Amino acid sequence: MFCAECGAEINDKAVICPKCGVPVAGKSLGANGKPAVPNHMVGAVLTTIFCCLIGGIVAIIYAAQVNTKLAQGDIAGAQSASKTAMGWIIANLIIGGLGGLGYIALVVVGAAAGAAGM
Repeated sequence: MFCAECGAEINDKAVICPKCGVPVAGKSLGANGKPAVPNHMVGAVLTTIFCCLIGGIVAIIYAAQVNTKLAQGDIAGAQSASKTAMGWIIANLIIGGLGGLGYIALVVVGAAAGAAGM
């Protein structure tokens, strides 16, 4: 893909041209004119509460870095932090789901053992 303003070749995932700083057509911008990068803070907090405390805290740390990096003008860093936060959220959901299934399996086995012993 090429920038419409300066003609520089840019990555297809780029939100702004790295050479001239002009937003790429069709990419969403936030209210401040900078690229909109989701911070995933709500998901990070919810997975911390309901799934995994340690992994959730890591997700919160990365989610908090998104807005800071955007304010500093580090678009690539903000996108990287956003992607990492989402990765931790997904990992927490998988671990929490497996833990929940393991708990249910133990309850079923315990109930079956209790019924067999009576």
